[in-house]
Amino acid sequence: MDAEAIAGLLGTLVDIPSETGGESAIAGFVAARLERRATGECLRSGDAVVWRGPRRGRPLVVLAGHLDTVPAKGNGRARREGDRLYGLGATDMKGGDAVMLALIESLDPARLRFDLAAVFYDGEEGPHEANGLGRLLEESPWLREAVLAVLLEPTAAQAELGCNGVMNVEVRVTGKSAHAARPWTGVNAIERAAPWLAEIVRFPVTPVLVQGLEFRETLQVTGLKSGGARNVVPDELTASLNHRYPPGRTPAEAEARLRALVPAGFEFRVADQAPPGLVCLDRPLVREFVTRFQLEMTGKQGWTDVARFTAAGVPALNFGPGLPDLCHVADEYCPVPNLARTYDCLARFLAEGE
Repeated sequence: MDAEAIAGLLGTLVDIPSETGGESAIAGFVAARLERRATGECLRSGDAVVWRGPRRGRPLVVLAGHLDTVPAKGNGRARREGDRLYGLGATDMKGGDAVMLALIESLDPARLRFDLAAVFYDGEEGPHEANGLGRLLEESPWLREAVLAVLLEPTAAQAELGCNGVMNVEVRVTGKSAHAARPWTGVNAIERAAPWLAEIVRFPVTPVLVQGLEFRETLQVTGLKSGGARNVVPDELTASLNHRYPPGRTPAEAEARLRALVPAGFEFRVADQAPPGLVCLDRPLVREFVTRFQLEMTGKQGWTDVARFTAAGVPALNFGPGLPDLCHVADEYCPVPNLARTYDCLARFLAEGE
């Protein structure tokens, strides 16, 4: 299947609205297309689709991509400009979904060196606990038997290994309300928090090497909430912190490091979190894939479901046609040549050994 055919399929997928929580139509489209054109079995689980090729006792490889997008920003329809296909989800990650469909429809399962399965899932852009892949790994435990999982997340057709963990924390600072004309009778929560806030916003972006790949540890204040009436000394301030931490560090260790940065008198609550994904460069199939196609390798700065697969004992990597820097922006696009590059590498890898 050539680049133009895959680009046409991507345009069709972009034109199907699928914001998180509204994936029913696109899941129906994917399931119907696979049932018409693909050899194998197609299963529905809510707004997710699992396809499994004929089982011939070969090692199992799983391709995976989420169907949902962030909310539209006036970019809900696909448009083509030269070698760029614009539209909501074009890069994150309907470009990857289009490549997955193209592979399933064009490859002969009998001629592959692996058994092949693909997961098109819902809820990735929403809360961690509602992510559809977690549900599918429980409903279809055979997915955990895979020797490799490839997440077709945006990587510019290069290899991005592992992924950072993410932890969202709320820090609550209390005071005592008072009339703004008599502030000495109260305790201003903003004033109490100010020295700590001035320090925490200077947390440095810190490079960390894992298996020779760089990940960047970050800590950002992403929200502040305080005050009510303009003539009342506020008795509470809540700061939202977003922390990204590298593979190899457990959620408990990450939480302990954050707590150490917050004064003991401030309340500390983990709002939600997702553990990091392991770097699998030491696993034979991952190493074969990146070296055979001479792929540039980097660490995945954002969180992806590589973390779910590696937590389940499945070696995994990120490899997809979209551009990481364009995720969630209004003018996101997917380079059409990247669709062909991604398709070609995966088709050759699945069909041929070294």
